[in-house]
Amino acid sequence: MNGTRTGFDPRVHGFAFGNSWTFDEVERRDLPDQFATHLIRRGLLGPLGPSLIPLAVRLLRGSLERHLAPGYGLCGGMCFVALDFYWAGLPLPRGAAADDQPPPGTRLRTYIWQRQLDSLVDDGARFVAWLVRLNHVPRLWPLRGGLAGLLARSQEEWRELRASLDAGAPVPIGLVRETGDVYDNHQVLAIGYEETDGAHGAVHVYDPNCPDAESVIHLDFGERSLRGRESCGAGPPLRGFFCETYAPHDPAGIIAPQSQTV
Repeated sequence: MNGTRTGFDPRVHGFAFGNSWTFDEVERRDLPDQFATHLIRRGLLGPLGPSLIPLAVRLLRGSLERHLAPGYGLCGGMCFVALDFYWAGLPLPRGAAADDQPPPGTRLRTYIWQRQLDSLVDDGARFVAWLVRLNHVPRLWPLRGGLAGLLARSQEEWRELRASLDAGAPVPIGLVRETGDVYDNHQVLAIGYEETDGAHGAVHVYDPNCPDAESVIHLDFGERSLRGRESCGAGPPLRGFFCETYAPHDPAGIIAPQSQTV
């Protein structure tokens, strides 16, 4: 068995509070605007992209209104912020308990929200693309869609993930589930791995949905599909994952490490 662990400990470097939040009107408006603009800049809406901005914003906003209810998560922001503090060598203002989320208007809450936007702007389009491949692209070669398509891509990401973890670098990863709804997907922070053989392994993660604990994702790279089993929570079957785009931000001067309510 091969494997490694980084120095990231969820009980020290992760938040003690859970991933359950309430959004204000500015945040509800800001998220679809930024995401739609990103789709245009990446050319993901084709040559008619600029003319489709109003439609894309309306569709995204309508979908968000159904999902940004109390309790919706900021998983990407929490992972990015925890990793920012880890690389900066600063103590994380992690809170005291599972229900100790910083309230709106505080610097920590604002920082988590901004890093959530960063995670979605950089990787939101990949979630959409993977779901399109899963649900709408034929599985036959050369298109390689469906479950087999996600399996092949996840095997490539598995190699990249192991290399980063071997180098001591935790990696935010996007979890793609068997669903047609992008909001059923999730973001966690990979902090270690084990490889049993060429078809089986496990990823040790900080999952904001299970605070103050280390979670594990067991992976079975079958012949036709990836089967993932998550120790934290339940949801649609895990069918793919990818290493997210992450660049560290320096939290010094943004948040006072001694207090999360400053």
